Formats: sequence, C-alpha cells, structure tokens
Amino acid sequence: MIRVNRKRTMQIVLVSLLLSGVFSAAVSADTNSANSAVVFDPHVLSNMFVSISELVGPSVVTITSQTIVVTRVPSFPDFSHPYMVDPWGEYFQMPREQEYIMTGIGSGVIVSVDGMILTNYHVVGEADELEVVLQSGDRYTGEIVGTDPQTDLAVIRIEASDLPAIAIGDSDDLKVGQWVLAVGSPFALSQTVTQGIISYIGRSDVGLAEYEDYIQTDAAINPGNSGGALVDLDGKLVGINTAIATRTGGYQGVGFAIPVNVAVDVMEDLLTHGYARRGWLGVTIQELTPSLAEHFGLSARDGGVLVSQVLSDTPASLCGIYRGDVILTINGETFRTVTEFRNMVAALDPGNEVEIMVYRDGRSVSIPVVLGERIADEAIVSSAPSPSDDYGWTLEELDRETAETLGAPSLRGVLVVEVSQSGRAGSVGINPGDVIIEVDGFEVTSPEELGRLISSTGDVLLLVLRQGHSVYFMM
Repeated sequence: MIRVNRKRTMQIVLVSLLLSGVFSAAVSADTNSANSAVVFDPHVLSNMFVSISELVGPSVVTITSQTIVVTRVPSFPDFSHPYMVDPWGEYFQMPREQEYIMTGIGSGVIVSVDGMILTNYHVVGEADELEVVLQSGDRYTGEIVGTDPQTDLAVIRIEASDLPAIAIGDSDDLKVGQWVLAVGSPFALSQTVTQGIISYIGRSDVGLAEYEDYIQTDAAINPGNSGGALVDLDGKLVGINTAIATRTGGYQGVGFAIPVNVAVDVMEDLLTHGYARRGWLGVTIQELTPSLAEHFGLSARDGGVLVSQVLSDTPASLCGIYRGDVILTINGETFRTVTEFRNMVAALDPGNEVEIMVYRDGRSVSIPVVLGERIADEAIVSSAPSPSDDYGWTLEELDRETAETLGAPSLRGVLVVEVSQSGRAGSVGINPGDVIIEVDGFEVTSPEELGRLISSTGDVLLLVLRQGHSVYFMM
C-alpha cells in the first residue's frame, strides 16, 4: 500500500483523473489533520492489464509467409582444364536462374468469427504460402483476400469457425496520453503484450505508405509486431501496429499504428469491391505557405491548400474549381496540410456529393462537387523558402522545339535555363527546366516581358509549369 501526505494530494488527484478511476481510493475524513492520507491499491491496475491481455490474446495470431524468389546468379569460368582454358570454347558461362524461399513473420488480428484476419500488406505481400498460428497452437493455411499497398493493409482468410473475433473500437475518439496495449509476435515471440500511451494522433509524412494517418505510440513494438493489435483499456481494437522509427532496428520508443477506422474502411472495400475505393477531385495542390497566404489575402493560420492546376474532364473542372482557388474546407471540415486534404478526399466514397469551400477573389465560395474515383495519383508540390535579393537565373524564350519536347507544342512562356542556388529564384524553389507562364496572372512569352512585370512590383506570384504540372511560387 502507498500512503501520501497532504502535500501530494494534488498529484494524486491528477493521477486518479488520468487513470479514469482505475485506482480505488479511501480518503481520511479528518480534514484538520496535517497527515490526511489517500490510499491506492495498484493491484487494481495490474489486474486490469491482466484482464485485457486475457481478453485480447486469443484474437491475435502469428503469420508466417513463404515467398519463392527467382534470381539470376553469375556462372564462373571453368578453371579445371590445363592452362585454365576451356577446350569447348565456353570459358564464360551465361548467368543461370536460381530459386530460393524467402520467409517472413508478422502478426494479424481476427476480426470475424468465420476467419477474416486484418494484417499489414508488408507482412503477407505476394506470399506463395501463409501459415496462421492461433493462441491455442492450432495452425491454418491462410489465403489472401485482398491487399492495399497504399495504406499497407491486407485481409487474409482461414477456413475456421467460431473464432474469437476482437471487439472493434473507434479510433476517432482517441486522445494523446491515453493508455494502450500492443499485442503481437515480436521476434517470433507470439502473444507478447506491451503497454504504453498514445504519443501523437495523425502522424503523416513518415514515408512508410502513400496514405499515412498514423497513431504514434510508445508501447514497445518490434519486428514481428506488424499487423498486430493496438487496443484501448476496454480491450477494443483501435489500431493495426505497422512500423517503428529506429536507428538500431529495434524498439526506441516510437511506433506507428494504422487507425482502426481506416483499416475497417479498407477491409470493407476489399471484401466488397476487391480493391480500396478512394474519392478523387482532379486537382494539383500545394501547401499554402505564409507568403502565398498573404498574397491571396489569407492567414496561414486559416489552413487550406492552393490549387495550382485543375485537370480537364475531372470533378473539379466540371463543378467550377479554378486554378488559384484556395480550398478551405470539405463538408465543413478544415485541414492544414496537403496530406490532410488528400487523406480527407481519399476517405470519401466516389459518387458522393460534397460541399467544398474555396477562397477566390477575396471571398468564400461554396461549391458542390460529386467526387470521382481516384485511378492515378494526384501531383503534390510543396513550396520552398523565402527569397533572397538577387534572382540568379538565366532565361530564354520557349521555342517550339522545346515545347514539343515537353509534350505541349502550343505552350508559350519563358524557359529557365540555369539557376544559382544562392539567388532569389533558387531560394524559392525555381529549377532549371521550369517554364514560367504567368506573373501575377499575366501571361509572359519573353524574358524581357517577364523582367518588366517583376521589376514593376514587389513580391510577385509566378505560375510555373514543371513536369506537366503547374505550380505557384512567391518571389
């Protein structure tokens, strides 16, 4: 038992709030005593972790994969003949093919009593054989139902019934600081349970998958945990453990899990359509930097993304979204980065009508849009740092031959031939090969015309064509 005097009463109150009533407390009624005490029983917390582990453990499985890999290996010359000469004239042999089996291990979570299991794509990938081992030790052959490499999720199936399916939670209700448990098979050690807190929600740009919206946790996750369960204190699944940030290859306090709401949406699409369906608008977008926000009459605190190009025959072009619009909200929801916007659009069902609020010519405009289905990736370009004093570029008028090389014979503009990285153009991100087509909304066709427009004002907004996509730069 732990006794704490009055001086630490506030600390105890905070702890009891943090644990949401996990500890039982008995408070002395003698308010005049300087040694009034609060008594806690830590066994209550320990027993709660035990109960969660016993509840969740049977729902988490170990997955081993075998993939046949074919490689070409070199054949070395035959030196067994006298004078190291092959009398048959085949001194150098052709490379030969060789097969070997690549094995892997990971975890999975049973999500239906009839054998559906959620896991990571990188756990099962394109495996030729899968074996699923339950907590009971029973072994089953796994079959891939569907995969989505863009979120690193997969669904596999085993032929079994009355399985202990896990209870599904709601990852939208998670809070930073909330306690969670991770269950999986790190280093092939099945049914390993670790405990920690949620460190961050909505972690993106980690570089692990195309669509990222991770739960970050300090619950110990190691190789083999991938595909396992992240659960809350109710024993409900809130995430699929996916990866770690590490310099050693092992746990260093930073792990990532895919929110269960994302995982369930992908799983339902895989089961219904055979692939993950994603909403699509048909625009090229970029971050709204402070300088760009100021130019368009906004504050960077307002959030939003800048439309630098509207693709033809897309939902955006058909509904009246234009290049230079700043998209502020989707169905009233705000976002602050390109990644947040892209994830938000992708999470919506194709064919649904959404309300998009754009900022245009000093006013907000509400535009209804029926989303399409994303087939190809939308281009995303980020702006660069603030400019220096000297432009530091070499410009030429774009000739027809170069325009044809760029795949746009009718294109007119100014070609950037060279850029000094210490100059003003280089500091904002202008690159050799860029074609400047507008300055503050005015089309330019020669270096002289561009020079006059730049010299006649302070900061200017350039519209640049780069690799087939247009991008805005403040300079």
